[in-house]
Amino acid sequence: MSTIKRALSKGDQAISSLRGSIAKLFGAVRRLGGSGMLLVLAIAAMVYDGFYVIDESQTGVLTNFGKIAAPARQPGLHVKFPRPISKIYKVDRRVHTYVAPSQELITEDQKNVLVHGYMLWRVTDPIRYVEAIRTEVSAVERLEDLYLSSAGIVISNKSRDAFVSLGLAHEDLREASQAIIDRIKPIAAEEYGIDVIKVGIAEYTLPAENRPSMIARMISERARIAARYRSEGEEQAIRVEALAISEHEKIMATAHAEATEILGRAEAEAMRVLGDAYRRHPDFYRFVRALDSYDAIIDQNTTLMLPADNELFKYLDSKEIPTR
Repeated sequence: MSTIKRALSKGDQAISSLRGSIAKLFGAVRRLGGSGMLLVLAIAAMVYDGFYVIDESQTGVLTNFGKIAAPARQPGLHVKFPRPISKIYKVDRRVHTYVAPSQELITEDQKNVLVHGYMLWRVTDPIRYVEAIRTEVSAVERLEDLYLSSAGIVISNKSRDAFVSLGLAHEDLREASQAIIDRIKPIAAEEYGIDVIKVGIAEYTLPAENRPSMIARMISERARIAARYRSEGEEQAIRVEALAISEHEKIMATAHAEATEILGRAEAEAMRVLGDAYRRHPDFYRFVRALDSYDAIIDQNTTLMLPADNELFKYLDSKEIPTR
């Protein structure tokens, strides 16, 4: 408890001493009068202006009497001469987005189109950047001039149909964007110390007065493509049907040939078996053939008139039945 009291007592003494020093300072300023007050304020302002902080996302470029003092200052606390001797330009190193205004351009086939694009950029050479343009507002103005002029040149060298297509693959848009950045990038890097990362065409459309005719043309083109697809489909269907019929006929012919061959072999085998049986038991064979003939020509209402020496009458009148 006594330790806390002693600490509080020392704190009170320090505060009292600070108050006394402040009182003496103000007393000295009062004795100097208004001019003394202004002198103190001027000295304080100069001391304050002599320190500056560069943020982590920035790079500092210091100028002395308007001339750049290399190298560029990295993030941290730095010291400089007060203004107007020295001035610090804080350059943002982050990626910036520039959105271009819509501009009406004339294509290679003399058609009006509206183009709306964007650009991503950042400062890579702070010293050259400050030498050329100094502020971000000026940088945007320079980049806008570069973008609009480059886009006008690239778009005017292509037909409108290269961009307005039913496929919507945007291959021509990507090529046009690459052509624009190829024109902007070297100029921005060499003259302004700016790296143009990406350029894109966000919208490529028609002026309001040209849209109805263009829509009608697209409908007509779509109908033409649909008719072509339908014709190609019908042609393919006929081709497939003809191929199926040909294959069917080929299979049937092969099957018929195989069936005929099998039937021929079967009949040959049957004749062979029949001939063999006939050679072994000729009497029995003739008897069986006679019975088959009886069965074919005689029923309960049949009356036969045969001569006595007829072959059919032989077994009807015989009391002897041949055996195998």
